[in-house]
Amino acid sequence: MMIKPIALAALLALSAGADAQTRSGGLAGLLGGALPNVASASAGNAAGLLGYCVKNNVLSGANAATVLGNLTGKPGVATSDGFAAGQAGTLETGRGSALSLDALKGQAKTKICDLVLKRAKSFL
Repeated sequence: MMIKPIALAALLALSAGADAQTRSGGLAGLLGGALPNVASASAGNAAGLLGYCVKNNVLSGANAATVLGNLTGKPGVATSDGFAAGQAGTLETGRGSALSLDALKGQAKTKICDLVLKRAKSFL
């Protein structure tokens, strides 16, 4: 998948309205007022991103590892294009757009990884 060179502001979309902003614990403020559309991540992309977050010590613990193991055990998840993109740190935000977690630092990356963990759990 080719990542289109567009501005970060255009890349970001509100995840699920004001409720998602409240749950994100201030992530919107860290990313210029908008949340990445984590809700559009496929099971494969969520699993790959979860692996990225664990590998890069953004998330730790048995919970993340268990969710990752269970999700990658589902048919087609670990072999999907979205999984490969996620392992490289790319959140596929829908409509051909993507966000690289490598571009994020500190709390912003941690919050995205927390949202990805929640998204990954939703596939189980």
